Amino acid sequence: MIVLGPPAVRFGSAAVGVAVGLFASVAADAAADGGEPLFLPALILLVGVGTGGWLAGRALRLGVVVLADHFLVRGLLWSRRIPYSAITTMPDAGDVTVMPYIGWWHRGRHWISPVTAFWVSPGPLAGPAQRSAATSVRLLDQYRIDRVRRSS
Repeated sequence: MIVLGPPAVRFGSAAVGVAVGLFASVAADAAADGGEPLFLPALILLVGVGTGGWLAGRALRLGVVVLADHFLVRGLLWSRRIPYSAITTMPDAGDVTVMPYIGWWHRGRHWISPVTAFWVSPGPLAGPAQRSAATSVRLLDQYRIDRVRRSS
């Protein structure tokens, strides 16, 4: 099962990638007009548009993949595998306007993994996204509790 973040959060985060790609296009055009060697604008365009596309693709996939024995938390820059048995703290419905995170132990160390897919900034237009994120957070916690009960 895959629990994606609210569309407003995913598309809003994807705008960062689009902005990086547009900035790279403008910078490459300015470098080409400035008389720079041809490889420099091409390099700027390749790296900038590639990075922007990668960021936009990651943003559209923000969420949590629920697997048999662990969560796979997909973030904007990297993903994290978190075993159910190691989880110490799960976000609750009220955390979606702060920064929801999963606390867990690994190799004797306490880790905190933010779940940016369910972070919704407060505001007058954020109601539907907040409700969607709160429902998703409750669903994940209930699934984790059920899996831990079955395994013990």
